[in-house]
Amino acid sequence: STSAVLFSQESIQFEKDNFAKILEKAKKQNKLIFLDAYASWCGPCKMMDKNIFTKNSVKEYYNAHFINAKIDIEKVEGVTIAKKYNVRAYPTYLFINGKGEVVHKAVGYFEENQFLDLGKNAQNPNNNIEAIKKRFDEGESNPEFLKNIINTNYSSDYDFAKKASERYFSTKKNPDISKDEVGILMFFTQSPNDANYQYFIKNKNEIIKILPEDKYLLFDNQVKLS
Repeated sequence: STSAVLFSQESIQFEKDNFAKILEKAKKQNKLIFLDAYASWCGPCKMMDKNIFTKNSVKEYYNAHFINAKIDIEKVEGVTIAKKYNVRAYPTYLFINGKGEVVHKAVGYFEENQFLDLGKNAQNPNNNIEAIKKRFDEGESNPEFLKNIINTNYSSDYDFAKKASERYFSTKKNPDISKDEVGILMFFTQSPNDANYQYFIKNKNEIIKILPEDKYLLFDNQVKLS
């Protein structure tokens, strides 16, 4: 119907084929696949559809640079894909090469400019997951680099993000701590054996400037009980 055709042009153009065909196409055209893994009940997914995928800058960029796919992870093929790529939160954006490897991924609602940056970052070979893990394994401890790992992996690869947070706090020079940092610290502290827990104890005086002391003690107890 005409309305369907009009709609497809009002947004990112998503392929109708199955995933195997989409992979073939990506390989042939030497492009990355942008895969929007969504759930029908997910609020942020609907907002992305309505507010962000329809923006001219976004659809022009994504249509030009990627083979775009949209998969409901509760439908048959979606369940397989969610398992294969370890999708646990919605929406998850996967950037996948023609070999079927994820080179970049992110989760959640993005504003227009952030979402454009995400697409550009995905295409930069220095940003792909392998390259980032290599830099991490070689000991890079630039705080921005580590924060970026935390922000892009906290829900998709918790262990990697946790390691990055531990390096972040163990190499942190400035004794002041921000609200964001307290949040990160607590998110990645699960047991008294965690490196982050040592930081949590040592820097109590700084932390309770931000986190009320009763909440600090409550969290401390929870960690010890775990």
